[in-house]
Amino acid sequence: MRRILLLITCCNLCLLSNSQCLATFQDMNNNVYVFDAGEEIFLESLPLLSYKIGRAGIMAYVPNNGRVKVYYKGKVYPVTDNTANYYMTDNWFLYQNYNVIKVLENNEFKTLENQYESGQFYYSDSVIVWGNVLGEFNLYYRGQTQLLERTDIHGAKVAPNMFAYMDISNNFKVFYRGQVQTLEVYQPVNYVVGQDMLMYVDQYSNMKFFHDGILDETSIPAPSDYKMGKDFLAYISNLNQLTVYYKGEETVLMEDRPLRWSVRKNMMVYTDKGNNFWCWYNGKKYWLERYIPSSYKIDNDIVVYQDLDGRLKAFYYGEQVEVSDQIVSTYTLFNEAVTYSLQPYETTVWCNKKSYLFK
Repeated sequence: MRRILLLITCCNLCLLSNSQCLATFQDMNNNVYVFDAGEEIFLESLPLLSYKIGRAGIMAYVPNNGRVKVYYKGKVYPVTDNTANYYMTDNWFLYQNYNVIKVLENNEFKTLENQYESGQFYYSDSVIVWGNVLGEFNLYYRGQTQLLERTDIHGAKVAPNMFAYMDISNNFKVFYRGQVQTLEVYQPVNYVVGQDMLMYVDQYSNMKFFHDGILDETSIPAPSDYKMGKDFLAYISNLNQLTVYYKGEETVLMEDRPLRWSVRKNMMVYTDKGNNFWCWYNGKKYWLERYIPSSYKIDNDIVVYQDLDGRLKAFYYGEQVEVSDQIVSTYTLFNEAVTYSLQPYETTVWCNKKSYLFK
């Protein structure tokens, strides 16, 4: 039996209830294992062709034989007898096999469609939209399927809890919290959707925000560069400033365009020309480092990065923490679990401020 060593990296042993610890790695014989909340579980004897890990403790993967499988709570379940298209969100696992679409919900697969038309499929954490051979578009939300449109749609974009599109008459519509609303009777110049927020450029080249079900008109000129997160929009203003629109207000974070910036749900990280590394998280600005990390990886509530010596640090739920006190050459971020190797055929998994070494 392979040895498992638990390394305590923080004296506070309380687990964050919203953290998910699921990752995968291989040993020297190419056996594939899954790390699940501190335990090492054998998965397959050959490398995987592909895999996707969600936040609900589910891992979907394609083994060497090409048949989709699902790992959940210590067990592996076969899904299809052939190669199928499969998708993973924070909350759901779903797949499309020929004309059939199914979603895993409440520990069972639910058939959404038997007459799917290829190429018209949108999905997120809580909304699934697809077209069928009749030309209709259906939507699945909170356990129920409903007819969205009887005719074609175009320009559609999906977010964790929102779906926006143009109908056949070019009306700009949004599905949010179980209802479809028409925002405009024309197609916007451009638009972007996020969780609980939608921004679009109106016919006068100003930004409009649909937030928490309310449409907010502004006189803010449309920016050329912007990124949407959860409840906020980050953009480069006409004065070349890095700006955040959050809870109805504009806040300038930096007087110049960042060298690099990334957004993922609650978090934005960026670097300035003074070689500083910054983070904006849940409405607050944090100065992380006086240097630009050689690399970083970002997820909903975490950014993992290498310091100047190659050691791993993280900004994790609003707190700066140490991930590795030794030099790491490569690392992977699976939601909130970090994996890296210090020696050949060894894997360390960090999650919930604790490290687990597998030999």
